[in-house]
Amino acid sequence: MKLILDNEDLTQKIYEVIEQNCKIKELENESGLIGHDSKFESAIAIFQALYSNAKAILYDTSHKYLDTKLKEEMRLPLLKSGSKEEKFCNIDYDIMLFTSGTTGMPAGVFKTKKHIQNEIEVLAKLFNPYGIIKMAASVPFIHIYGILMLTLAKLLDIDLRFRERFLPADLAALADKNTLVATTPLYINALLQMSETYDFGGALFVSSTAPLSDVSAGEFCKRFNANLIQLYGSTETGGIAYRKNGESLWQPLDGVICTKAKDGCLHVRSPWVSDYSYEGKLKYLGGEIKTFDEVEFEGEKFELKGRQSNIIKIGGKRLSVIQIENIIETHPKIKAALIDVIKNSDENSLKDENLLVYIEGEKPAANELKNLIKKEFGVINIPMKIIMVEKIPKSQIGKKIRNFKNLSLI
Repeated sequence: MKLILDNEDLTQKIYEVIEQNCKIKELENESGLIGHDSKFESAIAIFQALYSNAKAILYDTSHKYLDTKLKEEMRLPLLKSGSKEEKFCNIDYDIMLFTSGTTGMPAGVFKTKKHIQNEIEVLAKLFNPYGIIKMAASVPFIHIYGILMLTLAKLLDIDLRFRERFLPADLAALADKNTLVATTPLYINALLQMSETYDFGGALFVSSTAPLSDVSAGEFCKRFNANLIQLYGSTETGGIAYRKNGESLWQPLDGVICTKAKDGCLHVRSPWVSDYSYEGKLKYLGGEIKTFDEVEFEGEKFELKGRQSNIIKIGGKRLSVIQIENIIETHPKIKAALIDVIKNSDENSLKDENLLVYIEGEKPAANELKNLIKKEFGVINIPMKIIMVEKIPKSQIGKKIRNFKNLSLI
């Protein structure tokens, strides 16, 4: 397997992932930080850590608070074997990852080589019918999705090609026959906005990290003759389920047991759910976790209704804020939408929640948004106030940062 970096000046950097290049005696049983200043360097560092039996702590250097804590205070006890809290050093882990932290302080999650190996073997089986012989990736490798794609390429012994910074056209150029294109909804939607038409019939697009609306998925497959597999999961759980092309229901991955908890949220048990996480203190997960995602099952498959904290009640109906955002973003002049929910404190009021809709792009007429929503939900009165902003911030993997205080109003 080779890591192939395409530079902007059309040159390439190539690194062959083999034991003699990656195994470094001095790293054995050591722990250290791997940031995201360079995809190429972080990918090499990850393989060196795995081959050398070192403990790698992967994190997003753009998260300044976390960056400071890790580099200056080194307050996570597992980083030093001489720590006062010796129990952290006894955790069986090979890679520590952090949740995205889009709504707060990231949580640390511990993964072993076995966790990762179990999961990529299932993914390899899922992707096998597509005859994959090479991979292209727009994702960073310091998150769980990137780690899985990186190690999957090694398992399949196929070359992985990428750039430090991708434009949508760059990604399209790499989507050759028998290529697995590991990307995100951010790029899927960006390709849909391009005027060019491509035929991706021989490639397999894999999308994860954030919701992709059914409308966008269906349009992408139809317009570009594309094969698309969406993966649903989290840092703590790893992969949970998948769906193909424009399907609306999620199929649990082989080995994953999904059930509905009493509060309506998804409960997950699988061989690659982490045993521990670190959220200011050590938390034991034991291979199973209850998510905050509300679900409805149809047989063994399920529909994601939305995050429990993002489910609202309008006119007696329970609706997902994320789904409403996705519908609004189908408007051709809207680049992104972010909704804040204002709860009605008057229990005797006939009204439920009110929505503050922050929009990046051109301001639409209120009836335009209501008509878009009407197509999806029928006649329903959703009280909303439109607020225009300069930009809706997103993390490096395309997740919206739901921090309403830091939005710059126009």
